[in-house]
Amino acid sequence: MEKNVIVLGLGRFGYAVATKLFEKGIYVTAVDSNYNKIEKIANSVSSAAQGDITEEVAMKSLGINNYDVAIIATGTDIEASIEATLICKDSGVDKVIAKATSQSHARILKKIGADQIVYPELDTGERLARSLAGSNLLELVQFSNDFSLIEIKAHEDWIGKSLIELDFRKTYKMNVVGFERDGQMLMDIDPSTDIRKGDVLVLIGDNENAKALEEKS
Repeated sequence: MEKNVIVLGLGRFGYAVATKLFEKGIYVTAVDSNYNKIEKIANSVSSAAQGDITEEVAMKSLGINNYDVAIIATGTDIEASIEATLICKDSGVDKVIAKATSQSHARILKKIGADQIVYPELDTGERLARSLAGSNLLELVQFSNDFSLIEIKAHEDWIGKSLIELDFRKTYKMNVVGFERDGQMLMDIDPSTDIRKGDVLVLIGDNENAKALEEKS
């Protein structure tokens, strides 16, 4: 992946992406309008700045045009993700990766120029094919040669256990950044929540660990 990355929006997903890329030696700037989030991440990225990602003037003051990659990590605020994507494309960012929460959201982001979409609702046919093939893995997205995001159906031995009990960071060296339940993508996760049958977990981590988890699925 290119060396200069800006992450816009510091929810659970944005925080995980920004800090993981920084750990890989990539120059990362993290941006959010919430000062507390900036304060929390400041020592875990190259630079952190408070700013409105939907304001072109604010983004230009951060030198948005100097970044090789912009990751639009806000998803629940669809209008904000669209505005941020437009600003990044208009500013000449080479690659814009945007998070979507639904197929319609993903289509809009693609139409306005997003180069890559993460977290869209997966194609029904692809899910069906994978399900019929007996695989729990629904999607694997590689951000770089070192770093992947995967969506995976809950294993039988995970059901009824909480994220605290399962401790994915220790067991699989992967971080849970969200999960889908009953068609809804949940990002603000209570670690004490029990995993249910049919849940789809979204994890992020090294390609090697993602592949290892894929093989177990």
